[in-house]
Amino acid sequence: MSNTHQPKTLAFFGATGDCAGYCLASSLNASYSCTALVRTPQKLIDSLKKKGVSQTAIDFHLTIIQGDAKNLLKVKTALQHKSQIVDTIVSGIGGTPALQWSLREPVTLTDRTICQDAGATIVKAARELTSTSAGAQRPLFINVSTTGIPAPGSPWDVPFLLTFLYRWFLHVPHQDKAELEKLLRAKVRSEGSGIRGFVNVKPSLLMNGEGRGVGAVRVGTEKRPAVGYMVQRRDVGEFMFERLIKGEVKSEWVGQSLTVTY
Repeated sequence: MSNTHQPKTLAFFGATGDCAGYCLASSLNASYSCTALVRTPQKLIDSLKKKGVSQTAIDFHLTIIQGDAKNLLKVKTALQHKSQIVDTIVSGIGGTPALQWSLREPVTLTDRTICQDAGATIVKAARELTSTSAGAQRPLFINVSTTGIPAPGSPWDVPFLLTFLYRWFLHVPHQDKAELEKLLRAKVRSEGSGIRGFVNVKPSLLMNGEGRGVGAVRVGTEKRPAVGYMVQRRDVGEFMFERLIKGEVKSEWVGQSLTVTY
């Protein structure tokens, strides 16, 4: 675990998506040292500037690695800051939706296993880095997931009026995220795990906008989910920064899924 008197070091994956992107923006503006693995660096830089991050903050506090989150060597590079593994991993990786002629699965992904494959690579990279460095800390894995895929034995976390949309229209994209959640639950309990814990952040239906502020966000747990219709991406990202990065994470949240909504 990191020294509480020093800012945490952070590694971001999928930061061109706005949930992780707003979290990264807040982290850079607060002078946290960050790495980000992206396919198109300029796309990330442009996105951060639109979110109010200065070029100076980007130059001083962000290291961008160009590559694919399924490439083990690239992921290992992204997980290190000054030759030490980072304190916290933030993954907002998600697939690109694609419509198809199918009544059973009208929406698919251009890569149907992107979340689970990238997640497995990140976890493997963390394990290899921590196993080869004596006394190395193990990072916390913050994973942007979704409602509609509750953990086994947990209550349904989507409003009744949206249930059909989630179970039919969004089934394939959400199944990939469900597999990543399953992987994290298994890996964190395994011997020699490279991560010390995880937090799945599960927003309700995501919307764009200026946000209402973190104070407007309701938070639920697996057994007592906060059920709502929507939440804006900006507030999800800022919630992640304020509650999971800036301060110490509540112990009861580690190893949990948190539903976030208005």
